[in-house]
Amino acid sequence: MTNPHLTLPSDADLERMLSATMGTIAEKRRRTTKKHRIAAVGLAAVVALGCTAAGLAIARASQGAISYTAECYGAADTNSMHFTSFYLPGDINAKAATPVAERISLATEQCAASWSVGTFEKDRSSIPAGKSFAIPDLVACQLPDERLGIFPSSKSAAETCSALELAAPRS
Repeated sequence: MTNPHLTLPSDADLERMLSATMGTIAEKRRRTTKKHRIAAVGLAAVVALGCTAAGLAIARASQGAISYTAECYGAADTNSMHFTSFYLPGDINAKAATPVAERISLATEQCAASWSVGTFEKDRSSIPAGKSFAIPDLVACQLPDERLGIFPSSKSAAETCSALELAAPRS
């Protein structure tokens, strides 16, 4: 049995209703996408600032470490055997900077002393007491944390540091 008072919408009415519904859905999607983009950009900015601040805090050594420690390397290669050397008259808690020329001199002397006692020899267990080893030419480069790295090299500091992708020492 059919209801004579019930009429179906015309094709034009159906098209209008479908268009309105789809338009509403599209508008809500645009708003949601816009909100998500704003949130993502904000979050990315916060993460970037946080990482930058953390990197800067970690990357630079303390002034005392910059002034009174150096890395002594066994080859002109940052991946070679190396050790940290603390030299006197050093104060690891110092706040004032030591002049670059003095830092280079102290670091080079300390690393040269290590070379002379055979620190970089392959088999140190068989070194006779009192034996002295040849000291290679040593070059100072500025490490990323601003301390000095002392490398054996017959090349100039500029050439050696450049090849190691390090800076020449600076104040």
